[in-house]
Amino acid sequence: MARPHIRRSLVTAAMTMTLAVTSLILAPAANAGRVDFTRCGGTGTVRDVMVSNAEGPVADLNPGTPYTVEIGMIPSAAAQYLHLRVTATYLGFPITIIDQELPNSSAQPGVPITVTFTLTPNDILKGNTLPVRMEVSNQNGFVETCSSIQVHVQ
Repeated sequence: MARPHIRRSLVTAAMTMTLAVTSLILAPAANAGRVDFTRCGGTGTVRDVMVSNAEGPVADLNPGTPYTVEIGMIPSAAAQYLHLRVTATYLGFPITIIDQELPNSSAQPGVPITVTFTLTPNDILKGNTLPVRMEVSNQNGFVETCSSIQVHVQ
C-alpha cells in the first residue's frame, strides 16, 4: 500500500512530502474525479475530494484495485506536522484504515495543500456501500478538516 503524503499548492513551487522515500507525485491522480463529500468537523476548509476513476455522489470501487484519494484543503492554523486518520464504517463498526503522522508536513494557515493516500477495498466488502471518513489533524490533535465520502465496493 502506498504511503499517504501531502502536496502543497504554492504560486511559485510545488513541494511534496511522503511518509517514506517513495516516488514523489507532483501531478493530480490520473483520471481523478470529484466525489461528493460531507464535512464532519474541523476548522480548516476542504476544497474537494478526488478519487481516481470515480466521481459523483458515490465512488464505485472494485475489490483489490488501488485508488488514489486526494483531499484538497486549506488549513486554518500553523502546524509542525499533520496526522491522517481514515476510517470506514462496516456493519456499524468503525474500521481504521490509516492512522499515522505525515512527516515533513508542516502547514501554514491559508496555504492550500493536498493530502494524498491510496485506498484498496477488500473483496469481503463486495456489494456494500459504506462511509469513509478522512480526518486531518495537527500535532496537538486539533482537527483541521474532516470529510466523509460514500464508497460502493462492486
